[in-house]
Amino acid sequence: MSKIDQLFKEYTQERFIKLNKEQFVYIVNLFPALRVVMSDGIVDQDEWVTVKRLAKILGDEFASDDLGEEKEENLMLIYRAEFRHLVKNLDKWQDKFLAALKDYFNENEPAREFVVETMYLFASASDGVSEEENEVIEYLTKELGLEDIEL
Repeated sequence: MSKIDQLFKEYTQERFIKLNKEQFVYIVNLFPALRVVMSDGIVDQDEWVTVKRLAKILGDEFASDDLGEEKEENLMLIYRAEFRHLVKNLDKWQDKFLAALKDYFNENEPAREFVVETMYLFASASDGVSEEENEVIEYLTKELGLEDIEL
């Protein structure tokens, strides 16, 4: 069982959420961006708008019929709730998410660039990339082996 499968099982059981693996993988891919948002210890209004916008895009894109009639709205709300949960519980999930993501990159090369792009997107959501955000991006880039990605 891959690390992403293990994390998917543990996380969805603990959180009682109805996401399929593909829907969950997007949360994992966005985790570094959420970590960047929290680099200064608070999520400001502009950053939270970006998080909510992304939750809506993902809800529209990945909604499945098993989520009911309002499936896009339901998935958006699930994503938003999980992003909020992860922001509040970084210490608990960070190592597990980063390990799963690093392992996931072995099979999914395109995800590497997506992760770097979203970290910078979230960092620049408010007044440009702060020193704290830049430090977290550098740490995560090194931790995940993404130093070779150029934007």
